Amino acid sequence: MPLAVPLLRLAARLLRASWRIEHVAGETHLSALLDEQRAFLPCCWHQRLTGCVSYLLEARARGLRPGFLVSPSRDGELTARLVTGLGATVVRGSATRTGARALRALYVTLREGISPIIHPDGPHGPANRVKSGTVMLAQMTRAPLLPLAFSADRYWQLKSWDRVIIPKPFARVTLVIGAPQSIARGEDLESRAAALGDQLDTLSAEADRMAGADPIPGRRGRKRDEG
Repeated sequence: MPLAVPLLRLAARLLRASWRIEHVAGETHLSALLDEQRAFLPCCWHQRLTGCVSYLLEARARGLRPGFLVSPSRDGELTARLVTGLGATVVRGSATRTGARALRALYVTLREGISPIIHPDGPHGPANRVKSGTVMLAQMTRAPLLPLAFSADRYWQLKSWDRVIIPKPFARVTLVIGAPQSIARGEDLESRAAALGDQLDTLSAEADRMAGADPIPGRRGRKRDEG
């Protein structure tokens, strides 16, 4: 791990540096939240994490303090060291094995002014289906959800449940940011989760259209959560 982490971190930085952000639609939504100097919940599908996380890490120069929930496992330790080195705050916890503790950790993180990046269909799917924990966290903390998606003109796709997209070197990247969503006390979580899922699907489709991409969708069937 001491050898792997610096190499992976260097590879990630070189790859990110080669990407060209062609267009960002809806950037005013992010700017408005940053101007308010309040923590919020950036969220995207697990398939779209790479480009969205890269963009949010760059937003540190504008005052964003990004965070990332990482599982307290051996694999999670590698991810934690990599993410920390790239400039994000690590929140340890698993949405499946330590769900309640993870929610508490994210709650504290938001109170400290850190905006944790959420992938509401993770960590093991089904793809593109929002789990209730995301909207529950937004309701508990009153932190707005900021939905976003990205696409690229050239990319790899892993053969994972989510078919994660990784832009190739020198790819042209397009991002689409939606209007922030707040979840009020007493609102029905299932209907708000479905609405958030529809919004993320719409943003992803728009990003693909703008980039001229047609990625393979992730698996939407049932899958046992493994933490």
